[in-house]
Amino acid sequence: MKFQSLLIPLFISLFVKNVTAQSFEGVWRGTSLCQVKNSPCHDENVVYYISKNSTGGFYEVVANKIVNGREDSMGTIKFIYDDRQKVFVSIDSVRNARWEFKVTGNTIKGTLVYKGDLYRIVDVKKEN
Repeated sequence: MKFQSLLIPLFISLFVKNVTAQSFEGVWRGTSLCQVKNSPCHDENVVYYISKNSTGGFYEVVANKIVNGREDSMGTIKFIYDDRQKVFVSIDSVRNARWEFKVTGNTIKGTLVYKGDLYRIVDVKKEN
């Protein structure tokens, strides 16, 4: 009986982590809003294509913004899952930037902290 009571929390934690990680993959649309006025930053409508890389070690976010009704590539960002904080994180130490995405159902709420300042707030929804 004691062995079973130890397995149940382990099973639940593995299942919850797996569901969260799987729910990150897909096509997401929404906004990325600038928080630093008088900067090169602009509010954007965005589309993110998120997939696990071929080795399974991280996730690739192909980030596009919508310009004149068409998708314009902004590049690819690599994310890992931070199990302790329950968020997907991308850290660029060269640029002093940190992205954090929290998945709740079909919504991602995220931030970009750049050089210590909250630079962007991301709010996207998953396409079916």
